[in-house]
Amino acid sequence: MKSVTASRMAEIDRIAQEEYGIPQISLMENAGRAVYAEILKALEGEYIENIYILCGKGNNGGDGFVAARHLYGSFGEKVRVYAVDAEGMKEGAARKNMERASSLIHILPAENFLDEDIHQSVLVDALFGTGFTGEVRGISSGVIDKINAPGCPVFSVDVPSGLDATTGKASKHCVKASKTITFGLPKKGFYENEGPEKCGKIVVADIGFPKELLDKY
Repeated sequence: MKSVTASRMAEIDRIAQEEYGIPQISLMENAGRAVYAEILKALEGEYIENIYILCGKGNNGGDGFVAARHLYGSFGEKVRVYAVDAEGMKEGAARKNMERASSLIHILPAENFLDEDIHQSVLVDALFGTGFTGEVRGISSGVIDKINAPGCPVFSVDVPSGLDATTGKASKHCVKASKTITFGLPKKGFYENEGPEKCGKIVVADIGFPKELLDKY
């Protein structure tokens, strides 16, 4: 399967919305459902203590909130959600999905995650998406270090947080995923530099991008 740069994927996303009339909130819903489905399949018959979902303030976080909502339907109080800068959450689909999730689940600040005992738990990384470049800073760096520490299964949403989706260069603080559920097309950075080490198993989910649009790029 071909792969694309982060900017090319952003263009596909823009065209899908503006020219094909596919609402961003529909794409986000499908993305979160795809993450939920992969986790549900992986956990069949397995015992877990909790599912921790770490959400950033952009659209990647919005995907995470959708996944959290669906996971809550299957796992109830085992689902725990932590947000980096919930007050600064991106307007639009991401904020709407945060608000929908908060009607079911108490969303805690990411700082609280640092004190959790995450033994025998599953971690969902929805901190940074394909637009990330450079270095992870602030509370997110500590969150990522904790995600990487215990050897729990880690599911990354679209791209492991801290990985440049185009170059495959990793921040000093970069999630090492067990599985990356990416959307539409795989990203070039998955196969270059540190990408293969950070992505784990890559699953490409269909979230509703028109086939002719994906084929064009």
